[in-house]
Amino acid sequence: MLANLMDRLRDIGGRIWFLLLALAIGGAIIYVLSRDNESISPEIVQLTIEAASTQSNQYVPTLAANLTLTPAEAAVTAAAPTLSLSGQQLVRQFAASALADSQVSDLDWGAVQATGPPDTPECGDFPTAWATAQPDERGTLTLYFAQLVTPVEVRIYQTFNPGFIVQVTLTDVFGETHTVYTAAPQPAPLCPDTLVIPVSDAGYPANIVTITVDQTASVGGWNQIDAVELVGIKY
Repeated sequence: MLANLMDRLRDIGGRIWFLLLALAIGGAIIYVLSRDNESISPEIVQLTIEAASTQSNQYVPTLAANLTLTPAEAAVTAAAPTLSLSGQQLVRQFAASALADSQVSDLDWGAVQATGPPDTPECGDFPTAWATAQPDERGTLTLYFAQLVTPVEVRIYQTFNPGFIVQVTLTDVFGETHTVYTAAPQPAPLCPDTLVIPVSDAGYPANIVTITVDQTASVGGWNQIDAVELVGIKY
């Protein structure tokens, strides 16, 4: 009988030791995992979040990417004003950066001069507006805006020899272009002149405007553009 009791005690003792060993192993695993989690750098987490957000918006043109293609002077940091309109936000914004296939220089009469609000004082040949390299050529000016909007209007501020804009297009988030204005090149009666282009029933968000000028028949020189305003409903 005493022998049976000793056997039972040995069996209970073995179970206790096994339980203690299991608890020790489990505790060690929890400790290692907690140490690993603590060692994760917040910077790595942020980079992961940014990478994920970039992938999820890979079809949306980003302003940062376009700014890298233009001189530093092209950056316009002021936020576009917004107005509440029946539960929607109407955004009025000037271009934050610009590129041109032809320009007099990178700064004076450059594409950068078409960014931001109008700053050319009067009608005339001023370096504060964009102009093509030659006064009798075709040229294209592409402008990028900070906020994505459903467009309702484009306003182009011309400050010298206006009237030779032959096409205006909007580029949506999928890269598709939408022509919103075409005209024959001819001198405008007033200078300076603001070309106002209404955009009706646009079913797409956009933040890129492309303007084509044709000065091949111009006898008055360059058609210079001082600023471009994109008006739309915040997307």
